[in-house]
Amino acid sequence: MDYPEEDVVDVIFSDSEIKIIYEKGGNEIITKDKDGYKKLFDAWLLEQPMFISDIYKTQMRDLSFGSRNNQASVNNLNIFLVESNKTEVLKFINYMRKRDLTFEKQKWIKIKALENQ
Repeated sequence: MDYPEEDVVDVIFSDSEIKIIYEKGGNEIITKDKDGYKKLFDAWLLEQPMFISDIYKTQMRDLSFGSRNNQASVNNLNIFLVESNKTEVLKFINYMRKRDLTFEKQKWIKIKALENQ
């Protein structure tokens, strides 16, 4: 995704796209289909998969399956990513853009190491 250091301040929805507006005026368009959801999955979840402490697990799962052309997951995302849910969509996008599981991973690695002793 573009502008990684900026917060998302607005989203504009159409039937087929989401326009994401960043705090310094930049914007990008994500299509509401397999390709658009694959772009989000690759940016947010490819290197940091869903973790036990994550919120928005349902949407993360739908991004994973929707990016692989699971139509039910694409439909779920299209229901979530709508104007009437704008406040939650903004929270979701900003959460996903900023999530860093480094500390969580280290904690679980330490627990696993203790179990193996």
